[in-house]
Order: sequence, then structure tokens, then C-alpha cells
Amino acid sequence: MKRRSRVIMSVLLSSMLMVSACSSGKAEEGAASGENGNAEVTVRWMRGENAAQAIKQDTPVLKEIQKQTGVKINLEPVPGSNYGDKKRALLATNNIPDIIGIEAGDAAEFADTGMFVTISDYLDQMPNFQKVMETNPEIKKLFIDGKLYSLPVAEKYKIQGGKALMIRSDILEELNLEVPATFDELYTVLKKMKEAYPESYPFSTRGMSFMDAFSAGMGSGYGMSYDDKTESYFYAQNKPEFKEVLTYLNKLYSEKLLDPDFAINTKQNWDEKLSTGRSFFFYDNNSFAVNYNSALQSSDPDAHFDLIPYLKNSHGEVKGWLYPKGWLLDNYAISSKTKNPEKLIAMFDWMYGEEGTRVTNFGVEGETFEMKDGEAQLLPAVLEKYKASADPARTMMSEIGTGLLALAVHVDETPVKQLSDPDLVEWGDKLVEDPGAYYAPALAPSFTDEEKEKLKQYTTKTSPLEEDVVKFIIGTKPLSDFEKWAEQLTAAGANEIETIYNEALNRTK
Repeated sequence: MKRRSRVIMSVLLSSMLMVSACSSGKAEEGAASGENGNAEVTVRWMRGENAAQAIKQDTPVLKEIQKQTGVKINLEPVPGSNYGDKKRALLATNNIPDIIGIEAGDAAEFADTGMFVTISDYLDQMPNFQKVMETNPEIKKLFIDGKLYSLPVAEKYKIQGGKALMIRSDILEELNLEVPATFDELYTVLKKMKEAYPESYPFSTRGMSFMDAFSAGMGSGYGMSYDDKTESYFYAQNKPEFKEVLTYLNKLYSEKLLDPDFAINTKQNWDEKLSTGRSFFFYDNNSFAVNYNSALQSSDPDAHFDLIPYLKNSHGEVKGWLYPKGWLLDNYAISSKTKNPEKLIAMFDWMYGEEGTRVTNFGVEGETFEMKDGEAQLLPAVLEKYKASADPARTMMSEIGTGLLALAVHVDETPVKQLSDPDLVEWGDKLVEDPGAYYAPALAPSFTDEEKEKLKQYTTKTSPLEEDVVKFIIGTKPLSDFEKWAEQLTAAGANEIETIYNEALNRTK
């Protein structure tokens, strides 16, 4: 409660003008009736707006939701760059609209204020949502002291992405190199690329964002990591396996196979290196390669980044890094001040169900999609209308009001698939089929206030030591110091952090 008081005081002044312009957040009772004959309600729904997809009013989806559920939604989109500040101001002053987009951490922090409807009190009225929970047990991590206060954005189907191995296949062919299947073979390939292109740095990264996936692939981890075999967390850097990761990367760095700016690259200068032929390999979000290929092929039609399978490590194991199922960090909360929470609960459950999932991802049957062999498909006329747009999928979904960046809570990316680059779709299928496929956890467990305080104390001590990772890689700290450094991490509380995570995790099982 002390921490929340500080949050309230810090944002109160800045939020007063904003709050004065907001209404009470209560749903307005309407006189009209929906399909079921019940009185309609009008609600305010606030969420962040992604620059890639504008949020529009009076879309076919909003009209269909009103028709099917009796809920008229007045959307209040806020630019993503400002959304966090506005959301925090409203949460801190308990002046939220009927429905508000929040993160999982917001639900945990403000659950005990009473400002959110307790969703778990209505689970017996939400058969569709219960089915979604059964398909993704990680949703249990959203429960706080046995209760659920928010509704997560779940997945029916998405074009799978991950931190994956993307390599210039045209250069492999040019140098007559086999696709690497192990980390040792990857080193050999990078070395051959360097020999052929001395001015290049074959492997580039956008800062340290590659380390979690790369380390997991080598049989270790990075920071607090999850072991899906033991179903437990472990702190990686103080374990012997992590020395192998550092040794490998140090070797790449010392032989100029790894970009010397790897630790400080911004996304912008990293993009530039990969899209102009200065680097040939990355271990990160595979979707970036679509843009790199487009840029490269403007001057060299044969240039092409392609996905290769996850590598076997020295332990004989293969472990990839697929992005989590669903978007469970993204949630919606219902204000406890809303006049008819049951109506909104019923609307959300409909949206999680088959009909609501189709509407919020495809639009209106006969108007934007049709059913073929039991599956929804966009109408050919719709595909034709948007195919010439700079971003066909996002332009279409903005106008219809569909998808993740609109209001879908059970996301089906089949419409995106119909308008996406074929490479992206193919890579997604290959990632799911990869023998090393591993879905990274979306959420950390929910911690008590006491656990949060202890974690803060321990991480304050471990964080400065963790900065030595870069020093080991570039050689300013010798690898012979690893064991001493690992002992320092242990003394600083690495093992205690593990214990806190696993005790919190066990409460969700």
C-alpha cells in the first residue's frame, strides 16, 4: 500500500486535468434492445493504439458486437507512445472507463483496490473462456491470491514467430556450404563467410536481446530462465553451462565473426547492417528478414535470408525459442463501477467463443468473409480491395475493426496469413514443426508484496555483476575468472531468486 500511495502522489498532479475531462466510467443504460431483446448498454473502452493499425469507430465489427451482445462500444484509442502514462494516471486515481487495456502487472498491482471486477466470480457464466483457459494453462499465472481480475488476449491461431536462426542462404550456396546443424558447424560457416568477405562481420545482434534464445539453444539460459523439463525456474549465469556460452561468443568476437558493436547496436543500425550485406546471420525475430530481403533484392535479386533449423548443442539437445502462445501480457479489465458487469462478462465470453472469434477477426459473414468447409475465409473482393495497400493486412483490419490491434481477445491470424509474405507464413510453419520447438513463457508467476521486496533487494546486488557478461565476451574480463564471478552472483542472492520464483510458480499449479 505504501508503494501505491507513492504512485498516486507522483501522478496525481499530472492527471488532474486529464481526469476532469473523463466521465465517471459507468456504463450508460440505453433504451434500445439487442438481438436477445435485453436492454442495450453503452460502454467506454480505452486501449492503446498501435501506429501500424489505426483504431476506427463505427466499424463492421463494432456494429456486429452491438447486434449480437447488446453492448454498444465507444472506443477511446490512445496513441501507444502516450498510453502508459494515461493508463497509470487513471489507475492511480481509480477513474478508469468501463473497460481498460492493462498489462498483467497492472492487474497484480491494483487488484486489492477493488477497482476491477473479479472475473473469477463469473467463471461459471463463461464456458467459452473456460475452454480457452484449458488450452493455455499459463493463464493460471494471472490469478492473484486465487482470483482473476483481468481477461487476457489469447490465441486461436497465429503466424508463429520466434528468435530463430536466419542466414543468407544465397551466400551458403555461393560458398558451397552446408546448412549448419550444430553450434560448431555454425562457427565454421561464419568463419568461411568472413574469409570470403573480409570486411564483413557475419553475425550481428541488436544489443543483448539475442542472449536468452542463444543461451537456451546452447543448453544454458540467461537471467531467470524456465526449464520445461523440470517445470521450474533457474538463474542461469552462475551455472557451469553458462561458461560455455561465454567461451563460444568470446571466440566469435576475437576472430571478428561477431559484430564488435553487438552489445550497443540499436535496432536501426542493426537493420542497416543486415539489409546492406555487411552481416549475414542473426539469431532473433525471424519476421525482420522479410524487410531485409526486400531491401537486399532491390540491388541483388538472388540475396535472401532464410530460416534454418535450431542447432544441436554439445549436450546433443536441440532447443529453440518460439514466442509465447497468445499475448497474455495484454489484458482487459472491467471497472467495478460499471452498471452492468454481467452484460460485459457475457460479451467477453461471446468474443472468446467461435462466433465472436470469427467476428472479431474476420468481420461480418457475407460482408467481409464466408465459410468454406467449416472455416472462415476472407471474401475474394476484400482481398482484392486491399492487396495494393502499402500494408494490406493492417489497412484492412483497421477499416473492418479486426484482429489483435483492434478488440479481438481470441486472436486468429488467418486473415493476416491470407495477405502476408509467403516466406513469413512458411517460416512460421517450420518453426512449429522444428524438433527443438519450445514456447517461451509469457508470464512470470504472481509474487506477494514480501516476495517483490526481496526480489528487489537481491536484483539490486546481482544486476551490477551481470554487466560483466559483455566483458567476458569481448575479453576485458578473462574467462578464467568465471568461477569466482559465479560465486559472487550466488552470494548476491541468485539462488534465493530461484527459490522465490519457484515458490510463486508452485502456487499456480
